[in-house]
Amino acid sequence: MTKAKRLLASGLAAVMAAGMLTGCGGGGGDTANNTNTSGDNSAASSSGSQSSGSNSESSAGSGEIVNLKWVTIGNGMPTNYDTWISSVNSYIGEKIGVNLEMEVIPWGDWDNRRNIIVSTNEPYDIIFGNGNNYVADINLGAYADITDLLEANMPGLMELMPDKYWDGVRVKDRIYGVPTYKDSSITNYAIWDKELVDEYSLDIKSLISLDSMTETFETLKADKNDYPVYVKNDGLYFIFDVYDQIGGGTQILGVRFDDKDARVCFTLEEKDIMDQLKIIHEWYEKGIINPDAATLTEGRVYNMWRVAQGWESAGVTSWGPQMGKDVVVQQIEKTILSNETVRGSLNMVSINTKYPEKCLQLLDMVNCDTKLRDLFYYGEEGVNFEYTADGKVHKINNDWALAGYTQGSFFTVTTLDTDEFNQWDEVKALNEAAESSVMLGFTFDTNAVSDQLANCREIWMRYRSEVMTGVQDPEVVVPKIKEELMKAGWQNVIDEAQRQVDEFMAK
Repeated sequence: MTKAKRLLASGLAAVMAAGMLTGCGGGGGDTANNTNTSGDNSAASSSGSQSSGSNSESSAGSGEIVNLKWVTIGNGMPTNYDTWISSVNSYIGEKIGVNLEMEVIPWGDWDNRRNIIVSTNEPYDIIFGNGNNYVADINLGAYADITDLLEANMPGLMELMPDKYWDGVRVKDRIYGVPTYKDSSITNYAIWDKELVDEYSLDIKSLISLDSMTETFETLKADKNDYPVYVKNDGLYFIFDVYDQIGGGTQILGVRFDDKDARVCFTLEEKDIMDQLKIIHEWYEKGIINPDAATLTEGRVYNMWRVAQGWESAGVTSWGPQMGKDVVVQQIEKTILSNETVRGSLNMVSINTKYPEKCLQLLDMVNCDTKLRDLFYYGEEGVNFEYTADGKVHKINNDWALAGYTQGSFFTVTTLDTDEFNQWDEVKALNEAAESSVMLGFTFDTNAVSDQLANCREIWMRYRSEVMTGVQDPEVVVPKIKEELMKAGWQNVIDEAQRQVDEFMAK
């Protein structure tokens, strides 16, 4: 038990006894170890005075309901949003005195819309995010420091989730985000259309590096008159996953996860990255990559091949069904644990919310109350899913618009009636086998170089789409990018990051 847990144990016991929150695994489904890989609204803002965690049960019991707004990403607003949110609010209103409204932003609009919301202080209470914006937004003062509120308001998640997850989101030893407790490590898999693998007798175990795939993709392009690598404007971004971004919030700054010397580098110049960028450019030139990739904000459903983060059985439970085809998968990199993998899915509480405790109580329920977890993960009962006689979930359709990985733990979701085994065992095995980044627990304090770093991020974002989709020749464009970066103070960023990394490694 951590020191904080010991200090607040007696108060927590009182809160639990009062029935403030539903414990993990409760609420009408299977146990907390159940999981699934599938699943992937706007109105009033908060009003009234700030609430206290100790008064939450009395306020709910007295009929007082507070309004919260949660901004997240998905396929846009669900078509049955009104009836779904009514079911949600009926349940959480009775439990914790909250009336929730959701804004579900489509994938292609997410970056711009989220940036506007945060930068203009548009009213919201909870917002989804990840490591790309987490530290930068903390430095802007966008999020509430929730460190001292967790024990009293998130007892279920504090019990369910290992401490290392919380360590992964600490910034200057303070916590500003609630991580989604799922696969804490990152494992990338190549996903192949099984029909093509069988037709061409492909040995996908040997096709795990980009250079090994070129000949196969040339054949597929010629025979099928289609693009073997069909991507949108973020391109083949997975190539950066072996670099720990150290909290800098950009792909071009990092330390390779297994570099014991912890050298901070300009990743585009590193040989492993440059070699892959050259191949991506070659693919674009040969028509292996779709020519409109750099301008697309949405991908397509069908892919001959693509790369995704997950675990092997997701090919059967998620990736295949999503594509409407049988697929086969092959791991292509080591399994890595880092701050970034933990920060791949976070929910933050606005600094301007009047109800930070209620926000955390809601997130605790979404993580730990199986009935509510299913409502978020699968949609509306009787419309999107139904429970079977043996307590599993049968999906009526695949229309649910919310992205399951953004909401809460996978391990309190009721399993599907089509699941033949509990995927938690597979995910746990990957997590336990993960190789930890040398930078685990380190977050770059960017305050001294915040202006330079922001300018450098903007420079990279101007080039990113065309670099990552192969439009630009990296041997030509990377020196040009570096020249602009250096004028914007890139060397100062590198030097300050290295100084802090050296101090961290010396401890």
